[in-house]
Amino acid sequence: MNIDNLLSTHPSYTTVSNQAEYLLRSYLGGDTYRGGEYLTQYIGEETSPGDQYGKRLKSTPLDNHVQTVVDIYRSFLFRDAPVRELGNIADNPLVQDWLHDTDQEGQGMDSFLKTANDYASVMGNVWLLVDKPSYKVNTQAEAEALGIRGYAAMYTPMSVLDWHYERNIAGKMVLEYIKVKESDNPDNMVITVWTKDLVQRHRIAKDDQGNPHQITETQQFDNPLGEVPFINHSPIRSTVKGVGHSLVADTADAQRYIYNLYSELEQTIRISGHPTLVKTQSTSAAAGAGAIINMDNDTDPGLKPFLLQPTAAGVNGILDTIEKVSEGIKRMTHTSAVQATKGSPMSGVALQTERQLLNAKLSDMADTLNETELQLWDLWLKWQGLTKNDDFNIEYSKAFDMRDNGQELAFYLQAKQSGVNTPAFQKELDRQIAMVSVDNKDNLQEILDELDTEFVTHVMVNPETGESVVVESQEQHEALMAQGYSHL
Repeated sequence: MNIDNLLSTHPSYTTVSNQAEYLLRSYLGGDTYRGGEYLTQYIGEETSPGDQYGKRLKSTPLDNHVQTVVDIYRSFLFRDAPVRELGNIADNPLVQDWLHDTDQEGQGMDSFLKTANDYASVMGNVWLLVDKPSYKVNTQAEAEALGIRGYAAMYTPMSVLDWHYERNIAGKMVLEYIKVKESDNPDNMVITVWTKDLVQRHRIAKDDQGNPHQITETQQFDNPLGEVPFINHSPIRSTVKGVGHSLVADTADAQRYIYNLYSELEQTIRISGHPTLVKTQSTSAAAGAGAIINMDNDTDPGLKPFLLQPTAAGVNGILDTIEKVSEGIKRMTHTSAVQATKGSPMSGVALQTERQLLNAKLSDMADTLNETELQLWDLWLKWQGLTKNDDFNIEYSKAFDMRDNGQELAFYLQAKQSGVNTPAFQKELDRQIAMVSVDNKDNLQEILDELDTEFVTHVMVNPETGESVVVESQEQHEALMAQGYSHL
């Protein structure tokens, strides 16, 4: 493979990588976002003394809506840990090592998939490799002695230069080839090419200008797996295989718009609070409160110094626009119900609808995560030569209902005072109150079991008088208990 072929990219690579870099900067914020220079530059600002554009970049804060939305999605998706039933391989030490250190860098399975899903939600997709570098040693015994086992690694869209899918005999789209950039520094870069049969690693030296110009080293290994062990994880797939759609692309654009408005807001406040003095060059003047201006006696009255001070009337308009765009972000991401503030104009029905929309989106994301983890396990088990039985199962939570516990509790307590005293009605209200009030699942189940138990007529006695009473309801039982009665 010559260097031109090695550096060639997929037709979608340039567009995908540029968009992914912008979205990643939008998610990370801070200096990373500032380095993207997403503020609109004023005419002539690049020639102004003192790097005015750089000063604006440093003084403009970023209200990071992208990170907020991704954090909300993550908090719901992993509120309940995935249930993993591993069947016959549960007690295998290698399996436990894989679960607790999935990427050989200390991240367990949950942590690794959280990170992968966050970046996929932002950039549209990530590529997950499951590798076991035992093909670089001579024997399996040598691999075990060196502690070599399967692990997972994540690649961003910027690192995957080219890929190719084909349909197999069963009609399934299968990854036939992928080319990834392993590292890139001022002196050299490393590119690995995977096919079903071979793994080739190439080191490319760079010239004085930092451009790759010569392949200096090539390593080639057989691929014992017989397939390309990469998984494309994408919450929303596109029509191009290997490319995904970002969940926060529109949010990033709205965030950039707000970012520019914050810059305008800062400039408006600064200029209105610090008026510009206009004077002839020969007039002597000092800035600051109480400054004295010295003018020549023969100065033309039309040339006397004056102040240019724009009004701050535009500040409220900018703030209103920022508020409206922020509300738009909540609507497009279905997080209005989660981020609702006091005095929100949304009705109860609207908030409930938003919760249902968010629940549907999160359920789709959970399905994708479930599928991805199953594929990770399939590849890892092939590398390890292990076979799972029918008891093996991975299950992510698919329900993400959000409840306003305070509002629901007030409703149920009010219903108990409605005058409908039928046992079935009151019992159902008690069940709902318990489910809203008790967080601990074990305690809740115990309470529900007690509520579901049919009431048994029994006798209670007053220990002081010896009076006995036949108890025919739970309410009567509780009243007698309060009076000191006990079971006969």
